[in-house]
Amino acid sequence: MKLLICDDDILTVDVIQSQLNYQELGITQILRAYNGAVAKEIIARERPELVLCDIGMPICDGLQVLKFVYEQKIETEFTLLTCYEEFSYAKTALQYGASNYINKPVDFDELKIALQSMVAAAAKKRDKRLAMQQTRNDSVLNSVLRQISDGLHGSSRDAINSVLKRNGLDLTAEETWHLVLTRTDVTDAVKEIWSKELLMYTIGRLCDETLVGYIGSAYSLINSDERYVWCSCFVPERACGGEELRSRCGKLMELFTGQLSLRPVIILSPAFALADASEQECRLFAIAKKFTLQPGKIYTAEEAEAVRGDAPALLDESQVLWYLKRHDANSFSDYVSGQIARLAESPNYTREAMDSLRCELIHLFLSSLRDNNLPSSVIFEDKTISELNLKASRSAENMRQFAIRLFSVTDERLQNMADEDDVIARVESYIRAHFRENITRDDVAAVAFITPNYLSKQFRNKMGMNMREYINQIRIEEAKRMLLTTNLSVSEVAGLVGYDNISYFSTVFRKHTGMTPVDWRSTGSESGDTP
Repeated sequence: MKLLICDDDILTVDVIQSQLNYQELGITQILRAYNGAVAKEIIARERPELVLCDIGMPICDGLQVLKFVYEQKIETEFTLLTCYEEFSYAKTALQYGASNYINKPVDFDELKIALQSMVAAAAKKRDKRLAMQQTRNDSVLNSVLRQISDGLHGSSRDAINSVLKRNGLDLTAEETWHLVLTRTDVTDAVKEIWSKELLMYTIGRLCDETLVGYIGSAYSLINSDERYVWCSCFVPERACGGEELRSRCGKLMELFTGQLSLRPVIILSPAFALADASEQECRLFAIAKKFTLQPGKIYTAEEAEAVRGDAPALLDESQVLWYLKRHDANSFSDYVSGQIARLAESPNYTREAMDSLRCELIHLFLSSLRDNNLPSSVIFEDKTISELNLKASRSAENMRQFAIRLFSVTDERLQNMADEDDVIARVESYIRAHFRENITRDDVAAVAFITPNYLSKQFRNKMGMNMREYINQIRIEEAKRMLLTTNLSVSEVAGLVGYDNISYFSTVFRKHTGMTPVDWRSTGSESGDTP
C-alpha cells in the first residue's frame, strides 16, 4: 500500500517517516508533499490508499485536500494532523469521510494505531472491490458460456470470437476445452436435508473448484428438473486435460458421496474447440438421459455410449404401456416379477444392474405421466414410492414392491383423470413451458380448447388461485432460484423470468416472499424461505 505524508513543515514529514516501521504495517511506498496543491496532484496520479495530511497549510489546506478526495470519489483512508482543536474542523473532517483526526505534536503510539486501523480498512475495501469484480467477471463468463452452449451464436468461429471480444474475455473460439457433465438425483436430498437452490449452488461451486481449480462460479452451468440437478462444467484444456481431468473427477465424486451423500453420474467429453460446445453438450445430455448409466460412476463419452449400446432395456416398454392402458395390475405384477427374478438369477447380477432396472422403471412411468399431461412429480410425492426408491436396488423383493407401487400410483392417476383435471394438467404444462413469455388467459384457453371464462373458473377451483397469480408464483420461484445460483443483476433476472418492469417485479417478489429481491439474495437461503 502507498502512504502519502503531506505537511508544509519538511521536518515533520521527515520525523514521521523515520519513526515508524512501515514495512511491518504493510506499507510499501512513502510519498511526500509539502502543500495541499501538490498533494492533490499526487493523489490524482498515484491513488495512495493512505493519506496523512496537515490541516494548516498555505495555498491549499488539508480540509481542501480532503474535500478533493471526497468529490473525486477516490478510495483513500484519510487522517488529518492538526494543531487546531475547534470542533468545526473535526465536524468538517468527518463530513468528508476522514478516518481519523490526530492532534500535534504527534504521539507516535497513537499514530501507529491509527495507521493500523487505516491499513485494515483499506484492505477490507480492496478485498470487497476485488470480490465484486470477480463476481462481475464470473457472471460475464458464465453467461457467455451458456449462450455458446445453447447454440445462441451458432458454431461460426467469427461470431463467437466477436462475442468473446465484446465481453472482454481473453478467449478464442478455437481454444480447446473439455466438458464434464454431472447428473445428480436429488429427490431424497431435497426432501430430507437440502433446499434445492442451495444444493444447486453447492454443486456448481464444487465443480468449479475441483475440476477447474477456480474459487467462484464461472465455469459451471446449472440446470434442474423435477428429479435431477445437471451441471455442465467447462474445463479449459490448458488448465487441466486428459488423465488429470479424470483424476479430478474422482475427487469430485468423493466430495459428492462423502460430503453431500449423493451419487452422481459423471460423463467427460473429448477435447473440443469452444465453437463446438453446443454439439458436445447435446451429445452428453443425450447419453445421460438414456438412464442406462450407473450412479456413482465416471464415464468418458465413448465409454458411456458403449454402455448404452451394450445394455438393452430389461423391460419391454410397449408391454408395460399395454398393461397400463388396460389397467391390468395383475398381469403387470406377473410380468415384472418374472423379469426381476431372471435378473436376480443371472450370473451377471450386480447391485448396479438392479439399480439400472430401478432407473428404467422410473423413466418409463414418468414418461407415461408426461405423455398424458400429468405432472411427473406425483410419483415422488407418494411417500411409499419415495421410501421404496431408497431400497429398491437392495433385493428382488424390494424391487418388485417398488415396480408394483409405481404402476399402482400411475394407473390411479390415469383412471381418475377427469375432464377438468385433464384440462388443468394441459394448462399447467403449457404455463410451465411458457411462463417467461407474455402469455394471456386467451392464449392458454386456446391451448386447452375451452372458453377463457370457463378456464378461469376451473383453474381457480382446481388450483385455489387465478391464473395470473399462478404465473407469478412460477416466475417468482424461478427468480428465487436464479438470484441464488447466478450472479445476474436483479433487472436481468426479472427480464429472464418474464417481467419487463423492474418495479412491478420487485412488488410481486415482495408479495410472495416478504422481502425485496436484493434482501432475499443475501438472506433468503438462511431464513429458510426457499421453494
